[in-house]
Amino acid sequence: MEKSHQCRIAVYGAGAIGCLLAARLAKASCEVSMVARGQTLSALRQHGVGLETDGTTHRYPVHATDDPAQIRGVDYLFLTVKQQALAGIAPGLVPMLAEGGTIVPAMNGIPWWYLPTRDTPLGGVMLRSVDPQGVLQRTLPLDRVLGAVVYVAAHTSAAGVATQDARNNLAIGEPDGTLSVRANRLAGLLRDGGLQCDVSPRIHEAVWMKAVGNATFNPLSVLANAGMDALVEDPYLGRLARAMLQEYLSLGKKLGLDLDVSVEQRMQAAASAGSAKTSMLQDALKGKPLEVDALIGSMVEIAEKLDRDMPYASMVWGLIRHRNLVGSS
Repeated sequence: MEKSHQCRIAVYGAGAIGCLLAARLAKASCEVSMVARGQTLSALRQHGVGLETDGTTHRYPVHATDDPAQIRGVDYLFLTVKQQALAGIAPGLVPMLAEGGTIVPAMNGIPWWYLPTRDTPLGGVMLRSVDPQGVLQRTLPLDRVLGAVVYVAAHTSAAGVATQDARNNLAIGEPDGTLSVRANRLAGLLRDGGLQCDVSPRIHEAVWMKAVGNATFNPLSVLANAGMDALVEDPYLGRLARAMLQEYLSLGKKLGLDLDVSVEQRMQAAASAGSAKTSMLQDALKGKPLEVDALIGSMVEIAEKLDRDMPYASMVWGLIRHRNLVGSS
């Protein structure tokens, strides 16, 4: 049996989640490469990737580069970039893989592989909000994809250093629902690195439940400039969040998903994040473009294709979309 230290990992993107995954997998004795830019690239080359937990920072050596063509033969390629950046890098991803290597999108929102691998009333339609030019569909084979849902709260405390705030678990799974060797192997590596990781035969439901939270709390956090605790505890924000959650849960059931989580249970899960800032709020505070299309636009697009009226989600989508357009002009 192949040992964990013989596993080759690449992480494309060196934000909080990318650095956290890289550090955890390096801790598990994997050979880790990272694609990064600017100050982060320099920091990774000089100091390795850092992970701060309980006030202590641990650093792990990685191979860092800004040229993905320098990375070849990896067993698992984690994608931790924003969805809007994916089309630009997609053509160079498959050449990074070993024979039988796997792409693991550790990203928010509805991914490109979602509808084409699920029997829904929409068939295998590609969402324009996710893949407007069809680049992902053409260049990223579905059989190379392993679904992933990341429930980790983290932020970047310095270039190349991730600070873990709360929650510590992931779910991974095959889009066809099988319990594969590659999924079980990766789950073992992540556990060796200190993460809780489940292999799910229902990854579509898991992705949707995460997307429901992202589509609700990310835009509200930016519009209200509020952490997760305020979104849950404020009576007016909480009322709006509950209305949006209900719309998204109903939409998922219309797609044929088996969702056994109530609105209140989803609110309780959000409360577990404490005062953490959503990824979209962190980007907004740094003046970065917001990941609105994949996180909210994709859900609204699905609703439109199914002729579903979602008044609360649509209003919030209009507000956050306009804010993003104004902010990027």
